[in-house]
This record gives sequence, C-alpha cells and structure tokens, in this order.
Amino acid sequence: MRRRFHHATVTPRRIARPQRGPANQPTNRVANRVAISIVELLVALAIIGLLMALLVPAISQVRLLAQRTRCVNNLRNISFGLTQFDHLHKRLPASGTYFDPDNQPSEPRHSWAVSILPWINQGNLYDQWDLEQAFNSPHNFPLTQTSIPIYQCPLDPSLSGGSHGDQSYAVNGGVGFTHRTREGVADCPIDREGKQIDFNGDGLTCTGTTTDQLDQQLFKRMGLFFLENWKQGQTKRHYSIAEIIDGTSQTFLVSENIRTGFNPDQLNHSFADPHPRRSAFYIGSPCENGDCTAASVNYQLCNQGLNRINGGLTSPEGSSPVPNSLHEGGVNMAYADGHVAFLSESIDGAVYAALASSQGLLLDKTSLQQVIIDGDFF
Repeated sequence: MRRRFHHATVTPRRIARPQRGPANQPTNRVANRVAISIVELLVALAIIGLLMALLVPAISQVRLLAQRTRCVNNLRNISFGLTQFDHLHKRLPASGTYFDPDNQPSEPRHSWAVSILPWINQGNLYDQWDLEQAFNSPHNFPLTQTSIPIYQCPLDPSLSGGSHGDQSYAVNGGVGFTHRTREGVADCPIDREGKQIDFNGDGLTCTGTTTDQLDQQLFKRMGLFFLENWKQGQTKRHYSIAEIIDGTSQTFLVSENIRTGFNPDQLNHSFADPHPRRSAFYIGSPCENGDCTAASVNYQLCNQGLNRINGGLTSPEGSSPVPNSLHEGGVNMAYADGHVAFLSESIDGAVYAALASSQGLLLDKTSLQQVIIDGDFF
C-alpha cells in the first residue's frame, strides 16, 4: 500500500532590518545604542585614568622606599667595615692620611674608605692598592675610579652613573680638623671654615713655637675621626671604639653627605680622597669667633647657618662637609654601636654636639661642658 506524504507549507521567516529614515539613515533607536557605547567607553577610560593616578604615586613611593632602604643598608655595611677595622687594629682608621715629610710638600695618601675595603667585599681592590703612594698617583688613580655601590646612596643626584669612584658618605670629624702648619705651628686645630679655635679659652691658639696641648686635647674629645700622618708619627690622633665613653649608641660614626665624592670639575676627587672636607663631616664650632671662654660658647651654633644639617644641598661637591641628603627633614646616621637612625635636621644644637663627641663627658666643669643625653633620645 502506497503511503502518501503531505508536504508542510514552509513560511519564510522575515528578518527584521533596521528601520531607515530619510536618505537611508538609521533611526534614533540604533543611534542611541551607539551613543550609549561611547559613554560606556568614556566611563571606562575615566576609571582607568583614576586608577593610574592612584597607582603611579604608589609605585613611586615604593621605589623611593627601596632607595631609602638601600641608603640605610649601605650605612650598616660601612659601619661593619669600620668596626671590623677597629677589631683588627684596636683603633678606628684615620679620616684621611697624609705623608708629610720635613721641608717637603704634603702628599695625600688615602681616606678611611680605602682602609675598610677588605671588609666590604672589596679585598681584591685593596690588594692592588699601593699605600706608599698618593691616591691620585699613576698606579692608584685607575683604582679610585672603581664604582663601589656600598659607597653610593641611590638618592644622591651627584652620582655620575659611571666609574668615577662616587661616594655619598662621610665619617664623624667633630668640630674640625688639624692643619699641618699654621703660622709656623704644626698640628693646629681649626674649624671647617679654617678658623683657629681656642678650646680652653686662654687666648692662645697656634702661636709661638708649639700648639696649646690642652686645646688639642679638648679638640680630640669633641670628635671621633681625625687626619693623621702616614708613618711619620707627627700626628697620632685616633680612637678605638672601646675608648668612646659617651656611649656607642649615642656617638655618631658615619653620615650621609651627597656633597662628597666625585667632582666633575676635579676628576681626581673620589672616595679615596683624604681631603678633610671630602672624607669627613663636621658640626659647627660652638665657640664664637674661635673663642671658647664661657661667655662665648653657644652650642646652638653647631646646627646653624652653613653648618646646619642639609645646609649645603646646592653647594658644589666637596664644599659642604656637613650631613646632607635628599631625605625630607633630615639624614640617616650610623652610630658607633652599628645601629642606623634618622636624624632630624632641626635637632637642638647642644644635643647635636653631644652626639658628635666621643668623650664629651670629660668636658664637664669646662666652658665646653655638654648636655647629657639619656636613653630616651632614640
């Protein structure tokens, strides 16, 4: 029996097309859909812009924090090198070493930064150094151009970015340094500006045939690192950490100073330079016009004017031997016990001087008597 098949009638589906207006243009309904998409895009872009505005400063802050952390770690490593030198030699290194033969020009040998090279993973560099020659001699000069990251704070804008022996740190030189010969007198104490200081207030400084021994004694008590003569014995002035009686946690060891190190105008300046204004930092002298009688001693002068912390940020390299950094409000400072702390640039001058002194307690009952810092300072 033959089956019959019934064919269903298929009705074609009608596809909706956008309605067109005059001149074959889309109607408002389609146009509105396009407009909404543009608004959504603009909102998304605005949100992205807002997120970027929030994110970029955060990234900058993280980068800045990392740079500050590196500056602090550098200070810790330098402190380690100085204390290891002290452990081996039973004394701290000279801030700068000179060879001063009789009746001949003084010859700069090297700074503290050369002395501690073996303890900051630079033993190979130290082994190549000839300590019997000047730091800028034909043999030593190429070595001074070595870039040593531990000696460079990444926030130091004066870093050359190349192999020029950059440096961003300086040791505690107290209130000044000694001049080889001043008015015919050897080993004369002067402040950072070159003024003679009458520490005991007796009216005598570098006059006659010898310096005032008490002046030199008081001068030494107010600092920690000093210039010395290489193997001559004319100037033996140094401390060991064990001789610090003011407390190692309350005595400056080394500070940031972005105004030291390589100078593009003086290519031989580097971390190895023993010049007192490039190897150490100094506080201001408390003695007005070099007079340390009781009426003329003002410890507030120690952190004022050119001597104030961060007072030389725009000075040429080597011309501002004070703590200088681009950290807002102060500098990082390492102390003789190895700890590092932030030091406010507005610190009281008397407290500042007491922290720079290694034996300030022995100044008691003199015109230079200092404040006593208790353990709550930090």
